[in-house]
Amino acid sequence: MKTEAVATPPPQARILVVDDEPKNRELIRDTLEVRGYAIEEADSGTEALVCIAAAPPDVVLLDVSMPGMDGLEVCRQLKGDPVTASLPVIMVTAHADRRDRLAGIEAGADDYLTKPVDLQDLLLRVRNVVRGKRLADEVKENLRRLRELEHLRDSLTHMIIHDLRSPLTTITMGLDMIRMSAADSDRKSEEKIAEASCASAEQMSEMLISLLDVSRFEAGEMPLQKTATNLAPILRAAMESIRDLVATQRIALEESTGEATACCDGSVVRRILMNLIGNAVKFTPSGGKIQVSMATDGTFVRVGVTDTGAGIAPEFHGRIFEKFGQVKDSRARLGTGLGLTFCKLAVEAHGGDIGVESTVGFGSTFWFTLPVA
Repeated sequence: MKTEAVATPPPQARILVVDDEPKNRELIRDTLEVRGYAIEEADSGTEALVCIAAAPPDVVLLDVSMPGMDGLEVCRQLKGDPVTASLPVIMVTAHADRRDRLAGIEAGADDYLTKPVDLQDLLLRVRNVVRGKRLADEVKENLRRLRELEHLRDSLTHMIIHDLRSPLTTITMGLDMIRMSAADSDRKSEEKIAEASCASAEQMSEMLISLLDVSRFEAGEMPLQKTATNLAPILRAAMESIRDLVATQRIALEESTGEATACCDGSVVRRILMNLIGNAVKFTPSGGKIQVSMATDGTFVRVGVTDTGAGIAPEFHGRIFEKFGQVKDSRARLGTGLGLTFCKLAVEAHGGDIGVESTVGFGSTFWFTLPVA
């Protein structure tokens, strides 16, 4: 194989050659420059760190044995700094035994060359690590652009939500007035239509609030008023709010709780419970059962909501907590994908954890933990 066949570098690849021997630097420079690489030189470890801090190259060819700061120490410092940790380093040494190679690997070197340097080996290794770095740089740039797009999307979402809430409030108030007027005039059909419309408007309002709160949690801007809170009254109030609904659907609602005090924001925890119990009601068939439990191990309080619904396949257990993540059961989609995301972010903001245990055909248990006060 001809050396030229492996010599084509990515465009404008910059190589920093670090060696205290001018002849060694000259040999490497002449070999790489003729193939199109831009070469910079440093004759000590200290000078190398200064050059890298000023303008990080694509690859560092680093001699191990140098007076003062040797190559191993330079490599350790580069790999220990988050700014330069991904910078490819090829160690160059006159020692070829196993111990020296292991020392270079332990210091964080990406590759290894021994003296006298085989020029074709040098070209191959430099080309490969430069290409690897360029690919990594492309991934970082794509990630940066993706984050910018996500930020733009979230900003647009906030603007739309804020603009929608005001007219939606007006619509809800108008529908409520129509409902009350129809009730006073004994216009039953109009009253039912108004009630259904009010319920839909209220559901839309809750979705908008969930979108806002999910975004606030993601940005770390959701205010939490954490205090020592007895969870039992919150849990029972959440259950009482749906007793009429479960009775209508002939679903048994059971409680298996004691007393437990957590360090939390009570209003946010109530919303978590309402989301989890509401999901359980939605996916529990008539004649089924929902059980709410609470226990503590002295460090965390664990709250669980168990249903006898269709269950969720294991491959979807993580996805259901993602934003807009939806899982289909035999009858419907599992919510809008916002309620469980809100629960996850809210629990984690409290320092707790959340998860699901489910078997298809036997139901599910959604649980979360909160730190004991």
